Amino acid sequence: MRIINTIILTMIFFVHLIGCDKIDSIFDRSDRYIVAFDQSMKISQGINELKSYGIKIKKKLTIINSISCDLDHEEKQFVQSLRFVRYIEPDVQLYKLEDKSFKLLLAKNEFIHNSEKYTNEEENIDWGVKRINAPEIWSIATGKGINIGVMDTGINTKHPDLAGAVIGGYDAVNDKSYEDDNNHGTYVASVISARKNGIGIVGVAPSANLYAIKVMDKDGRGYISDIIDGCQWAIKENIKLLNMSFGSSYQSIAIKEAIDKMASNNVIILSASGNEGKLGVYSPAKDNVTICVGGSDMNDKRASWSNYGDELKENGVLAPGDWIQVADKDGKWQRVSGTSVATPHVTGIVALMMERKCDDPNLVRKFIFMGASQYNNPDDFNGHGVVNAKKTLDILDDLSQ
Repeated sequence: MRIINTIILTMIFFVHLIGCDKIDSIFDRSDRYIVAFDQSMKISQGINELKSYGIKIKKKLTIINSISCDLDHEEKQFVQSLRFVRYIEPDVQLYKLEDKSFKLLLAKNEFIHNSEKYTNEEENIDWGVKRINAPEIWSIATGKGINIGVMDTGINTKHPDLAGAVIGGYDAVNDKSYEDDNNHGTYVASVISARKNGIGIVGVAPSANLYAIKVMDKDGRGYISDIIDGCQWAIKENIKLLNMSFGSSYQSIAIKEAIDKMASNNVIILSASGNEGKLGVYSPAKDNVTICVGGSDMNDKRASWSNYGDELKENGVLAPGDWIQVADKDGKWQRVSGTSVATPHVTGIVALMMERKCDDPNLVRKFIFMGASQYNNPDDFNGHGVVNAKKTLDILDDLSQ
């Protein structure tokens, strides 16, 4: 333990959990924290102050005027007492939903329906892409020139269906490679922009550019600070469209601040509602600056595993998420289900809209909702209904004339 002047404080820490039945250790007993400085304090000044007390800084989180660091119990109490500190929040390492501790919505109930991976020698337009009528738009828009950030586990840039799609990226986890070593990020990327190249599958926006923003490791784990680091990289690179196929019932103040900061920079954010099949939309989809996406089945009904709630009614839609064909990290294809693969269907539609010169976040949201099947009758279970690329683009073109 480092020796510092310690002020003893009595602290009560209350966490409200949504949809978690039993949690033995919410924060994985981590000593990692996010320290947020007052807005009047420059981040460089805050860092120098903390360093003077022997605190080692892990990451600088400029967009929320914060840092991540390791603190023992006494250090945490001391830092909390400093006049320029707004709050301290555990830098939680979130997990895939299969795990029994506090989890990240990444793949529970995103079932791999066939145990054997298979090659796809002929091009296939999957049912979900057809159901939202994306192919009917490709004569006027394919997402060409639109840059999309995929915040996930990385992307397999060498997959034949994604050749040339990924034009850059960032590894917020290890600052090394943004190649996918999990699968999930490649699943998502292929739904958005698998190339129309005569093999495999075709994405909703098959000419869009992808940026692989790796915020989770090979086990599908990512610290809150890694996610925020990915957000600030996206802002720095001027990426205006982000797919976030992850979420958590833990309401992180830091992640909300980062999401709101991106929204203030006119970044359009699509986020998954959750895969527990229960009331309670997960964060960041819970934030009203995002477009919340639930999953629909082949009958255009909300899938039984798709989370629902007031946020879906106010800010959400459904998109195909059942039995979706995707590319994987091994250069092959699989079929999976979940809100994580529903969300990129909507991200792809937004890319088509942006190519047609509609990039205002409020107008994008409006036209996505207007094109959906329940625009005039949204509810907690279905939001504004199942999205429709053709109808949305038709409305956009009509109102632009």
